Amino acid sequence: MKLEGQLWFAHEGRNLAGQGRIELLQQIAQTGSISQAAKAVGMSYKTAWDAVDAMNKATGSPLVERSVGGKGGGGTRLTAQGAELVAAFQRYQQEHQTFLQRLSEDSSLQPYLQVMNRLRLRTSARNQLYARVVRLEAQDMNDRITLQLDGGQQLLALITHASTERLGLSQGAEVFALIKAPWVRIAQAHDSENRLEGTVMQAQHSGNSAELQVQLADGPLLVASLSQGQPLPKMGESISLWVEPEQIILCAV
Repeated sequence: MKLEGQLWFAHEGRNLAGQGRIELLQQIAQTGSISQAAKAVGMSYKTAWDAVDAMNKATGSPLVERSVGGKGGGGTRLTAQGAELVAAFQRYQQEHQTFLQRLSEDSSLQPYLQVMNRLRLRTSARNQLYARVVRLEAQDMNDRITLQLDGGQQLLALITHASTERLGLSQGAEVFALIKAPWVRIAQAHDSENRLEGTVMQAQHSGNSAELQVQLADGPLLVASLSQGQPLPKMGESISLWVEPEQIILCAV
């Protein structure tokens, strides 16, 4: 896995410069104009001036100076301190990239990189449950995928053979189970599969519905949206939740 990172300079608790501000200073040096430099790096003129002002205050000395009049009509240029800052950032940026490359090659970091990879997923589904595939069973045109969540509870998902192949699923594979809150309901006596046991951490009405936040036993938090009229469990109450296997969307890690 390739690691990425950003280098920032700070001085006495104040952010000084990162890649964006350094590029702004470079463009000021090349163009002799803050307005042209701002346009080149995709900043507004005000944002560019604010960035220069912030850097000047952080260092206590000007990094950019303006000259008035003269044959060229004046302009803007970097001071010696500004030029030194750009040169230092470029030098340490190279060392930073070398450092990241060394980290990428360190096999002892792989478990932590996998955790970081879990956090990259963005979706509108309120519930994003990390799980491992423990069993795959073919059933007609679909596959029954048994998942084990953090904490040990199991969840059954029903997806097509094509989806199983596209995701490259096999026993032990890591996935996210995506479940929208309205798809989660309080389990009934006849719901034998996909029962998830937990404790109500929060229960509140919201408009025409109610929302439950349930901490699964030794596992993640699950959010359920209940329709109007359903009795609302009390906080701290033990509860069983249920999800239809067809309503669980799987995303491979």
